[in-house]
Amino acid sequence: MIDMDKILENVSEPALWCGMDIEATDLARVASIAIENKVSPISVGPNSVSILWPWLEGKNIKIYSRFYFDGKENQASIISEKINFTFKHGADGAQVFVSRRNLNDFVSQLYLIRDDLFFNKDIFIGLNINEIDAFEWNEIFSSLEKMRATGLILVLAKDDGDKSDFVGRVYSALSALNNKNIKLHFVLGIKPYRVEQVVRLVKSMATEIEHNLKFFINA
Repeated sequence: MIDMDKILENVSEPALWCGMDIEATDLARVASIAIENKVSPISVGPNSVSILWPWLEGKNIKIYSRFYFDGKENQASIISEKINFTFKHGADGAQVFVSRRNLNDFVSQLYLIRDDLFFNKDIFIGLNINEIDAFEWNEIFSSLEKMRATGLILVLAKDDGDKSDFVGRVYSALSALNNKNIKLHFVLGIKPYRVEQVVRLVKSMATEIEHNLKFFINA
Protein backbone atom coordinates (compact mmCIF):
# COMPACT_ATOMS: atom_id res chain seq x y z
CA MET A 1 0.00 0.00 0.00
CA ILE A 2 1.49 3.34 -1.06
CA ASP A 3 1.78 5.85 1.78
CA MET A 4 0.51 8.92 -0.08
CA ASP A 5 1.06 11.26 2.86
CA LYS A 6 4.74 10.28 3.01
CA ILE A 7 5.16 10.78 -0.73
CA LEU A 8 3.53 14.21 -0.61
CA GLU A 9 5.85 15.22 2.22
CA ASN A 10 8.93 14.23 0.22
CA VAL A 11 8.02 15.58 -3.22
CA SER A 12 8.52 19.25 -3.92
CA GLU A 13 5.48 20.85 -5.58
CA PRO A 14 3.41 17.67 -6.06
CA ALA A 15 0.50 17.20 -8.43
CA LEU A 16 -1.74 14.13 -8.79
CA TRP A 17 -1.91 11.73 -11.74
CA CYS A 18 -4.91 9.40 -12.11
CA GLY A 19 -5.25 6.40 -14.38
CA MET A 20 -7.44 6.72 -17.45
CA ASP A 21 -9.91 4.13 -16.16
CA ILE A 22 -9.94 5.10 -12.47
CA GLU A 23 -13.11 4.20 -10.59
CA ALA A 24 -15.42 6.87 -9.15
CA THR A 25 -14.71 5.73 -5.59
CA ASP A 26 -10.99 6.20 -6.20
CA LEU A 27 -11.63 9.63 -7.69
CA ALA A 28 -13.39 10.57 -4.48
CA ARG A 29 -10.29 9.51 -2.54
CA VAL A 30 -8.08 11.57 -4.87
CA ALA A 31 -10.30 14.61 -4.39
CA SER A 32 -10.07 14.19 -0.63
CA ILE A 33 -6.25 13.94 -0.77
CA ALA A 34 -6.04 17.02 -3.00
CA ILE A 35 -8.30 19.10 -0.77
CA GLU A 36 -6.65 18.01 2.48
CA ASN A 37 -3.12 18.65 1.17
CA LYS A 38 -3.94 21.57 -1.15
CA VAL A 39 -2.48 19.70 -4.12
CA SER A 40 -3.12 21.01 -7.62
CA PRO A 41 -3.51 20.18 -10.47
CA ILE A 42 -5.03 16.72 -10.93
CA SER A 43 -4.53 14.95 -14.27
CA VAL A 44 -7.34 12.62 -15.33
CA GLY A 45 -8.81 10.93 -18.39
CA PRO A 46 -11.57 12.83 -20.19
CA ASN A 47 -14.35 10.65 -18.76
CA SER A 48 -13.31 11.43 -15.19
CA VAL A 49 -13.64 15.22 -15.40
CA SER A 50 -17.40 15.43 -14.86
CA ILE A 51 -17.15 13.01 -11.92
CA LEU A 52 -14.30 14.84 -10.22
CA TRP A 53 -15.42 18.41 -10.75
CA PRO A 54 -18.39 18.56 -8.26
CA TRP A 55 -16.06 17.57 -5.42
CA LEU A 56 -13.51 20.24 -6.33
CA GLU A 57 -15.73 23.15 -7.33
CA GLY A 58 -14.60 26.26 -5.49
CA LYS A 59 -11.58 24.50 -3.94
CA ASN A 60 -8.94 26.24 -6.08
CA ILE A 61 -7.70 22.89 -7.38
CA LYS A 62 -7.30 22.57 -11.15
CA ILE A 63 -8.44 19.59 -13.19
CA TYR A 64 -6.53 18.78 -16.38
CA SER A 65 -7.96 16.38 -18.94
CA ARG A 66 -5.39 14.14 -20.59
CA PHE A 67 -5.11 13.21 -24.28
CA TYR A 68 -2.70 11.38 -26.56
CA PHE A 69 -1.94 12.44 -30.14
CA ASP A 70 -0.36 9.82 -32.42
CA GLY A 71 -0.65 11.62 -35.74
CA LYS A 72 -3.58 9.72 -37.22
CA GLU A 73 -5.68 11.47 -39.84
CA ASN A 74 -8.20 13.95 -38.37
CA GLN A 75 -7.06 13.09 -34.85
CA ALA A 76 -6.33 16.72 -34.00
CA SER A 77 -9.93 17.64 -34.88
CA ILE A 78 -11.29 14.78 -32.78
CA ILE A 79 -9.09 15.72 -29.82
CA SER A 80 -10.21 19.36 -30.13
CA GLU A 81 -13.84 18.31 -29.80
CA LYS A 82 -13.08 16.13 -26.80
CA ILE A 83 -11.05 18.87 -25.13
CA ASN A 84 -13.91 21.33 -25.61
CA PHE A 85 -16.32 18.78 -24.11
CA THR A 86 -14.19 18.42 -20.97
CA PHE A 87 -13.95 22.20 -20.62
CA LYS A 88 -17.73 22.37 -20.53
CA HIS A 89 -17.74 19.80 -17.73
CA GLY A 90 -15.23 21.43 -15.41
CA ALA A 91 -11.70 20.97 -16.79
CA ASP A 92 -9.36 23.90 -16.27
CA GLY A 93 -6.96 22.80 -18.96
CA ALA A 94 -5.76 19.97 -21.17
CA GLN A 95 -2.58 17.96 -21.42
CA VAL A 96 -1.80 16.56 -24.87
CA PHE A 97 1.00 14.00 -25.05
CA VAL A 98 2.74 13.58 -28.38
CA SER A 99 5.82 11.80 -29.65
CA ARG A 100 8.74 13.97 -30.64
CA ARG A 101 8.24 13.11 -34.32
CA ASN A 102 4.57 14.24 -34.21
CA LEU A 103 5.06 17.50 -32.31
CA ASN A 104 5.30 19.80 -35.33
CA ASP A 105 2.30 18.13 -36.96
CA PHE A 106 0.19 18.59 -33.85
CA VAL A 107 1.12 22.25 -33.44
CA SER A 108 0.55 23.04 -37.12
CA GLN A 109 -2.98 21.59 -36.91
CA LEU A 110 -4.03 23.35 -33.72
CA TYR A 111 -2.17 26.62 -33.27
CA LEU A 112 -4.59 28.62 -35.47
CA ILE A 113 -7.55 27.71 -33.25
CA ARG A 114 -5.58 27.85 -30.02
CA ASP A 115 -7.14 31.07 -28.70
CA ASP A 116 -10.71 29.98 -29.43
CA LEU A 117 -10.31 26.46 -28.05
CA PHE A 118 -8.25 27.36 -24.99
CA PHE A 119 -9.75 30.73 -24.06
CA ASN A 120 -9.00 31.18 -20.34
CA LYS A 121 -7.81 27.56 -20.21
CA ASP A 122 -4.39 25.94 -19.89
CA ILE A 123 -2.74 23.86 -22.61
CA PHE A 124 0.24 21.66 -21.82
CA ILE A 125 2.19 19.61 -24.32
CA GLY A 126 3.76 16.42 -23.02
CA LEU A 127 6.88 14.72 -24.39
CA ASN A 128 9.00 11.71 -23.48
CA ILE A 129 12.28 13.26 -22.37
CA ASN A 130 14.18 10.16 -23.53
CA GLU A 131 13.16 10.90 -27.13
CA ILE A 132 14.78 14.36 -27.18
CA ASP A 133 18.40 14.98 -28.10
CA ALA A 134 20.31 18.00 -26.81
CA PHE A 135 20.23 19.86 -30.14
CA GLU A 136 16.42 19.58 -30.44
CA TRP A 137 15.36 21.71 -27.47
CA ASN A 138 15.44 25.04 -29.32
CA GLU A 139 13.02 23.70 -31.92
CA ILE A 140 10.77 22.23 -29.23
CA PHE A 141 10.54 25.51 -27.32
CA SER A 142 9.86 27.33 -30.60
CA SER A 143 6.93 24.96 -31.23
CA LEU A 144 5.60 25.64 -27.73
CA GLU A 145 5.80 29.38 -28.34
CA LYS A 146 4.00 29.00 -31.67
CA MET A 147 1.24 27.10 -29.87
CA ARG A 148 1.36 29.62 -27.00
CA ALA A 149 1.37 26.64 -24.69
CA THR A 150 0.97 27.18 -20.97
CA GLY A 151 3.73 24.72 -20.33
CA LEU A 152 5.68 21.57 -21.09
CA ILE A 153 5.34 18.18 -19.39
CA LEU A 154 8.40 15.96 -19.52
CA VAL A 155 7.80 12.26 -18.95
CA LEU A 156 10.50 9.83 -17.86
CA ALA A 157 8.82 6.83 -19.47
CA LYS A 158 11.77 4.51 -18.79
CA ASP A 159 14.35 5.05 -16.09
CA ASP A 160 17.65 3.21 -16.59
CA GLY A 161 18.94 4.28 -13.19
CA ASP A 162 22.66 5.05 -13.14
CA LYS A 163 22.85 4.41 -16.89
CA SER A 164 20.24 7.08 -17.55
CA ASP A 165 21.16 10.46 -19.01
CA PHE A 166 18.16 12.06 -17.33
CA VAL A 167 20.15 14.80 -15.58
CA GLY A 168 21.96 15.66 -18.80
CA ARG A 169 18.68 15.90 -20.69
CA VAL A 170 17.13 18.20 -18.10
CA TYR A 171 20.31 20.29 -18.18
CA SER A 172 20.02 20.61 -21.97
CA ALA A 173 16.35 21.61 -21.69
CA LEU A 174 17.07 24.32 -19.12
CA SER A 175 20.02 25.58 -21.15
CA ALA A 176 17.75 26.13 -24.16
CA LEU A 177 14.85 27.60 -22.20
CA ASN A 178 14.22 31.23 -23.12
CA ASN A 179 10.62 31.66 -21.95
CA LYS A 180 10.80 32.34 -18.25
CA ASN A 181 7.00 32.30 -17.91
CA ILE A 182 6.60 28.72 -19.06
CA LYS A 183 5.37 26.13 -16.59
CA LEU A 184 7.54 23.03 -16.45
CA HIS A 185 5.90 19.83 -15.20
CA PHE A 186 7.35 16.35 -14.81
CA VAL A 187 6.01 12.80 -14.66
CA LEU A 188 8.81 10.80 -13.02
CA GLY A 189 7.07 8.01 -11.18
CA ILE A 190 7.59 7.53 -7.45
CA LYS A 191 11.23 8.62 -7.44
CA PRO A 192 11.88 11.52 -5.04
CA TYR A 193 15.58 11.53 -5.97
CA ARG A 194 14.67 12.43 -9.57
CA VAL A 195 12.58 15.29 -8.24
CA GLU A 196 15.56 16.45 -6.17
CA GLN A 197 17.80 16.35 -9.26
CA VAL A 198 15.41 18.57 -11.20
CA VAL A 199 14.98 21.01 -8.31
CA ARG A 200 18.75 21.35 -7.87
CA LEU A 201 19.24 22.05 -11.57
CA VAL A 202 16.45 24.63 -11.65
CA LYS A 203 17.80 26.36 -8.56
CA SER A 204 21.23 26.64 -10.18
CA MET A 205 20.18 27.39 -13.79
CA ALA A 206 16.68 28.89 -13.91
CA THR A 207 15.50 30.13 -10.53
CA GLU A 208 12.90 32.34 -12.23
CA ILE A 209 10.82 29.27 -13.20
CA GLU A 210 11.12 27.52 -9.84
CA HIS A 211 7.60 28.61 -8.84
CA ASN A 212 6.27 27.04 -12.07
CA LEU A 213 7.56 23.52 -11.34
CA LYS A 214 5.19 20.62 -10.71
CA PHE A 215 5.81 16.89 -10.25
CA PHE A 216 2.98 14.46 -10.94
CA ILE A 217 2.75 11.41 -8.72
CA ASN A 218 0.46 8.45 -9.21
CA ALA A 219 -2.66 8.66 -7.10
